[in-house]
Amino acid sequence: MTEHGQKSEIREHHKKAINYLVNRIGQDSEYLAVIIAGSVAKGNAREDSDIDCYLVVKDETFQERKQRDHLFYYAEEGCDYKGGYYDGKIINYDFLKAAAEKGSEPTRASFEGAFVAFSRIPNLDELVSRIPVYPEDSRERNFKDFFAQVELYGGYFANRALALNNTYLLSHAVSQVALFAGRLILTYNRILFPCHKSMMGALEKVHDKPVSYMVLQDAMLSMPNKGTISAFIGCIRSFHDWGITPHESVSRFIVNNEWNWLDGEPPISDR
Repeated sequence: MTEHGQKSEIREHHKKAINYLVNRIGQDSEYLAVIIAGSVAKGNAREDSDIDCYLVVKDETFQERKQRDHLFYYAEEGCDYKGGYYDGKIINYDFLKAAAEKGSEPTRASFEGAFVAFSRIPNLDELVSRIPVYPEDSRERNFKDFFAQVELYGGYFANRALALNNTYLLSHAVSQVALFAGRLILTYNRILFPCHKSMMGALEKVHDKPVSYMVLQDAMLSMPNKGTISAFIGCIRSFHDWGITPHESVSRFIVNNEWNWLDGEPPISDR
């Protein structure tokens, strides 16, 4: 059993809360490790930031909790500061191995800066360090997949929505254009997609992107019309050769959006 040091830039009241969690979890043999993540781990937390954490449990405990939909850990006791609480996810060791091997970008990004505060698992630090790594092998495929989404949602669905005065379709189309354009820019810069909540902040910090990217994006989202949509898509098209033609984009879109059930369970939005 090992307890690991904390980063020096962590605020004292966050350190105290982490120590409380480690002491509490360490008394329960069902728990194998505590991994601190989020803003506290990265060293950019606010005074009232919560403690994001992954709690590693035994396989049988994980499966039992999964069956009961009890994989979320929330507690306020031990966070003796205004607004403080623990925001945790219950995982097992296999989850960490899978995350390092094939984790989604948001999962990988959630381990950026993460550190092991307590562990009964040997060499857990090394495994955790392999998770927040950009998946280089997917980069060229993502260029094509993401650009196909921009082309179809911006070039076809947004236009149909405007012609039909379909506000739902228009809202969906421009949000998808913004999402996948953002994914393209992050991919171009080899930056992990964090999540929808944090994507705009990540894009703001990226230096290598089209001129006026954020301004054009905001105009499209706040005032979606042919002019704003076309201007935003134009800046994406001219920024880089994404390696796929308009005709190929349609085919790629069909496979990824309409036939995505062929290789596994349909995404929850299509079930």
